[in-house]
Amino acid sequence: MHISQNLKLILLLSMGICWTIVYVLIIYRSFKDKTYGMPFTALALNISWEFIYAFVIIPTTIGIQTFVNRVWFLLDAVILITYILYGKKDWKNKDLNWLFIPHLLFVLIISSLLIYFMSVDFEVLSITYSAFLINVVISALFITMLLNRKSIKGQSTGIAFLKLLGTLCATLILFDGFSVFLQLLGFTSFILDLVYLGILLTTYKKERISFLTRKIVSL
Repeated sequence: MHISQNLKLILLLSMGICWTIVYVLIIYRSFKDKTYGMPFTALALNISWEFIYAFVIIPTTIGIQTFVNRVWFLLDAVILITYILYGKKDWKNKDLNWLFIPHLLFVLIISSLLIYFMSVDFEVLSITYSAFLINVVISALFITMLLNRKSIKGQSTGIAFLKLLGTLCATLILFDGFSVFLQLLGFTSFILDLVYLGILLTTYKKERISFLTRKIVSL
């Protein structure tokens, strides 16, 4: 399947815009609902990837993707702040609250090391492969967070739909000469995002809340 340069550019721009808006919406909902809107492990992998490929391993000539990675890193840094502010509330064993910050630092450090040394071993291939592997993990963890939380707090149909749309754009690009493995990763993320959107809409209905206005729907 061949994709023209113009279509590829449109898909890349659409992907970047969709995922950037997702970050902004997560930040908005996190502060609005006083909770975190991204699962922490997903956030740790995401922000580590962005840091590595925005400030540590960058091309000789800085391109637009490097600047995008830096913007995403800054937005993820704000999301990390929301996790630090509100994440401890979701720890079931309150006696272990003292482990909150050590756990946070440990996961961030390990995530960064995994991504960095993957880049050392696989060089330029690691950028795309690690990005799509992380996206699969993120998509799965959003479902887990929603099922565990049993609430729409920190989440919205805007976040779910734009995440889905961004994943679709990224996946379509993979069908232009990329490996079957990467295509499978993209397709898996897309299916998981569809499932997440479906479960979220079901949760809205169960809570009798409009997915458009977020207001209680009278019976």
